[in-house]
Amino acid sequence: MSELIVDGLPQASEVKPLDTFDSIGLRRSIRWYEPNKPVERWKVQAMLEASRIAPSAGNFNGQRAIVVYRDEDPEIWEFISDWSQITTQMAPILIFWCYDLSAYDVQGQQLHDLMRTGALDKAHGWEYERVNRLFPLPAILPDFILHRLACIDLGNSIQNSILTATSLGLGCCLNGASGGARRNVKDKFNLPPSYVFCWLMTVGYPSENLDGGGTRGRPPFETMFFKGKVGQPFKRDAATVELLKELKMIQEPGPTPGRLEEINKLTKRFGLGDDALTDWKLGPSQLNDPVNAVDTKPEPLSPEEVAASAAGAPESDFTLVPTVKREVLDKYRADKGIGDTD
Repeated sequence: MSELIVDGLPQASEVKPLDTFDSIGLRRSIRWYEPNKPVERWKVQAMLEASRIAPSAGNFNGQRAIVVYRDEDPEIWEFISDWSQITTQMAPILIFWCYDLSAYDVQGQQLHDLMRTGALDKAHGWEYERVNRLFPLPAILPDFILHRLACIDLGNSIQNSILTATSLGLGCCLNGASGGARRNVKDKFNLPPSYVFCWLMTVGYPSENLDGGGTRGRPPFETMFFKGKVGQPFKRDAATVELLKELKMIQEPGPTPGRLEEINKLTKRFGLGDDALTDWKLGPSQLNDPVNAVDTKPEPLSPEEVAASAAGAPESDFTLVPTVKREVLDKYRADKGIGDTD
């Protein structure tokens, strides 16, 4: 029985979720978690319920997820990219996201169901026998299109679950599997041949601030969105930006004050050693230049500055296994007896 999940339900009046704008504005990829703080099971189910009702092209409904409690499988992090192994060791809940191509086999039936319930109507071209002729889609579309549609659907469902988690005070981060010590997720999770594994999502209460040190840099608005045709920007209205700031959809950009101290104290707290401390100066995003791709190397900190940024860190209460970087994966696999079929 996992100690990282707790049962019980609150009264609806006791739950104070953030509103949609605030959840969108506050959402971050959280990489530092309270490793021993249990997560309420109802919150995990709420995330999955939100995934279930996400938009789905043609009522495909191919999203699938496997929920793992970290303490029931302590070496699960070995399946994860070296960029994400630290995060995976800390997060109490791990959700492995897949899509199931066999859902296309019953897509016609699921479209008929939308007709039955009034979501689709004849005025828009929907007729029972016409659906029979055009579905299932594998009969008329190439595989790469089917995979593309399924990926878009899965992204919709994952985003629903992430915003639900954020609104309930939980942090999440999507992680890849490339570069993991073990790769055979199909055997590990008994995935049918029609399942395609895409992402691992870590879930838990953050040990860093839920704002993750501020919003992430993005390219200029008018280089991303257009009116009528590419090259004709959709003008960004400054008054609308200020309104959205008041409504908390647009929040403070990173790095927020004290961010370097926060991440270096967490590094020390989790026993990763001085060589893992962030040793460069933090500064604002350089992605806001609409003409030039600016990418200057961060200025290094002196050893004294690095030490000062980690001063006062609490005693280590949870020791992490250092990242197994892909440069040394072969040796790690040999030492652990991990074979090609793993």
